[in-house]
Amino acid sequence: MKENKGHISKIIQKFLSGRLTAEEQKQLDVWLNLSIQNRKLLESFRQAKNIEEDLFVVRKLDANKAWNKLNNKHRTGIKSIRKWSFGIAASITFLVGSFVVWRTEFVAGIPKERPVLAEQKQDIAPATSGAILVLADGTKIALNNDSTKILTKNNNLVGNNNELIVKGTGQTIPVQYNSLIVPKASFYRMTLVDGTKVWVNALSQLKFPAQFSKTERRVFLDGEAYFEVAHNPNQPFIVESKGNEIKVLGTHFNVNSYTAQVRTTLAEGKVEVRRNNQHVELSPGEYVWSSTDNLIKGEADLQRDLSWHNNEFYFKKETIVDIAHQLSRWYDLDVKFRGNVQLDKEYTGSIERDVKLSQVLEMLSYVSNLKFEVDGRKLIIETKS
Repeated sequence: MKENKGHISKIIQKFLSGRLTAEEQKQLDVWLNLSIQNRKLLESFRQAKNIEEDLFVVRKLDANKAWNKLNNKHRTGIKSIRKWSFGIAASITFLVGSFVVWRTEFVAGIPKERPVLAEQKQDIAPATSGAILVLADGTKIALNNDSTKILTKNNNLVGNNNELIVKGTGQTIPVQYNSLIVPKASFYRMTLVDGTKVWVNALSQLKFPAQFSKTERRVFLDGEAYFEVAHNPNQPFIVESKGNEIKVLGTHFNVNSYTAQVRTTLAEGKVEVRRNNQHVELSPGEYVWSSTDNLIKGEADLQRDLSWHNNEFYFKKETIVDIAHQLSRWYDLDVKFRGNVQLDKEYTGSIERDVKLSQVLEMLSYVSNLKFEVDGRKLIIETKS
């Protein structure tokens, strides 16, 4: 059997995603029987912890005849097929359609053949830690310096560009709410006075008191935040967001309220979500989606729902509009669509969030029929001609 590299790479892709036809299975069997190298190659894909890298290799075979280069390397003495995996810092993944995609980096030699599909006049760095604190009296404090400072006269707020800590003073303080504003291209972490930790995503606002009341611990969220609530059965912790109340005693959960539909996802413990006269309880791994009239509970995809907290973009059957919203928040972009971009086409994949915009766009270009133009903070998306 003469090896048709492009054809067999497509068959391998379908095999890994469980979509082989009977005829394709026969073709794969013939190819496997051609050499022990072929069997080792396929086995490396099946056993790889980081399947994304390996799948990327396969995809590259289609894209730019990398197979021959890789195969030549293999014949000339590379001891392990894993050497075909790659080694640079940024990581990526994407794939149109149903299955996985991929963390990438490039093996030596391949970059010369990489197409440059994203037009850009400059690169944009990922979001950094920082926020603006608005005290109850209206005073604004920029949390953008790495030196830790006492921020209030009674010494109960201490912070820098990485974290804000609310400290107990032992004195009774009126329940007055401060606001933590996390703008676009930023993220932030804070510790409330009870020890609860909160990670606040870009373009979000959290209102919190310097001291909770004796009966409850209540904060207000607009945007997205992940909570690790300190356990206290005598003082419930309540997140209020767009008409919803998420009530907990001690647990880990995420609230996304970027739109009018609030999504609460539970990682650990138990929470109760209330809206109007309805309420639902969540167990770990469940989410509730709330709109004006409904609370709908379901099984969550924790990797997707908590991806931002885990420093990852994770897209699962999401449209370019959904992806653009996330990129806009993270890189502080004004996104425009030009021409007849198919807005309902779905993409699945993941990429670490601490990479420059160019790396995200480059991989999107690889796996889609879209091209990207960056001009200042403006990102224009259009269909490739």
